[in-house]
Amino acid sequence: MWYNWYGSDSVNAKYVIGKNIDIHVINNKELDILIKFQKEIIDNMSNKEWFVPLTEEEFLASIDGRDNAYFFKCKDEIIGLLVLTCDIPDVLEEYQLPNKNYMLIDSVMVKDEYRGYGFQRQMLKFAYERALKLGMDGLVATIHPDNKYSLDNFIKEEYELLHVLTIHGGTRNIMIKKIK
Repeated sequence: MWYNWYGSDSVNAKYVIGKNIDIHVINNKELDILIKFQKEIIDNMSNKEWFVPLTEEEFLASIDGRDNAYFFKCKDEIIGLLVLTCDIPDVLEEYQLPNKNYMLIDSVMVKDEYRGYGFQRQMLKFAYERALKLGMDGLVATIHPDNKYSLDNFIKEEYELLHVLTIHGGTRNIMIKKIK
């Protein structure tokens, strides 16, 4: 399934979802491509501790008929990945959320050469629209405290720091955005 969605605040943005970026719902048959893309992004990260890779089982939980895992493509090249997860009460309890009707942004990745153009923020807006459509109370994400770029993007999209926890092998900011 492909989405046609314009999510940029700036018509002058170099990469705009729905104009030159397409959204593709990932299916089970694309799991190998998904794992390969995640590995490519992590291998090119200078601070690998900022990101904990998802396992095949975690990817499958989002892919399995729920339309919550997406590739973002420019022409035929995969340039971004967004994985959203619902119905995970144990994880949400670990994050100490006010309630359990939150959607987890499990993964949001952008290839190096497409960073710095507001693309991650567009992906966050898409995640918000998806959570709204599903009747969620909000979104939650974990971000390494030193990952200033992602933190800035989440703050610009009105996410708030709920608290800081030691999880995923290190310190993580628990960021939430309530659905209005």
